[in-house]
This record gives sequence, structure tokens and C-alpha cells, in this order.
Amino acid sequence: MASAQTAHPYLDLFVASLVPRMTHGPAHDHDPPPPALLALPGTLPEAQQVLDLLLGADRDVRQDQARAAAINLDLAETRLRLAMAHGSVTPRQEAALASIARAKEEVMRGATDRACAALAWALKQLQRPV
Repeated sequence: MASAQTAHPYLDLFVASLVPRMTHGPAHDHDPPPPALLALPGTLPEAQQVLDLLLGADRDVRQDQARAAAINLDLAETRLRLAMAHGSVTPRQEAALASIARAKEEVMRGATDRACAALAWALKQLQRPV
């Protein structure tokens, strides 16, 4: 196992003089819990996958990559349906599915602005109300 010593003790003293001495270091014990962004149970791996796929589809739409956006939208729809199968279905999740379907239609038509708006609405529906 490597030790924490360096070959330059003067450099170590200089760096130590720059750092203020703290009797108690910053602990993460009192940090607030991370916010749950999706209106899906946070323990489901599908929740983060849906968010990642929708953000990837948005990026693909903005870069005029219709095929990649369509694939990401199909995968996001599938993941969202899988996540909804694990629990109760909310109206917001159904609205997100409708927005994903609308985004797919707009991508096929080549309407980038409408596809981005539908994706933004889907993401908004999947976020928990604050």
C-alpha cells in the first residue's frame, strides 16, 4: 500500500500552510437527502434510465439526428412502461407517455421545435412537484 508521504517535504509544509486548520472537518452527515426528480419510485433503476433517455433524445433532436432520437424515445417509452408496471399509474405518467408519443411524431415529421417542446413537457410531467 502506498504511503501519503512525498519526496518533497517542503512542498508538503507549504501546502499545509495554505489549508486552514479545522478541528472538525466538513461532514456530510447533515446534508439534505438528494431530491427525487422523477415521479417514479427512486429505488427503481428505470427512473434514472427514463430521465437519461429523454435527455439523450432531446440532445439528438437538437443535433438533427432523427434516427437516434427515435431510438431514445422508443427506449424511454419502454422503460417508463416497465416502471409503471411496478406500481400504480399516475396521471402525470400517462401525460408523459402521451408527450413521448407526440415527440416521436414530431421527430418523424422533422419539426424540431415541436419535438423539443413535447420532450420538455414529458420531462416536466415526470418531475415531482415541489
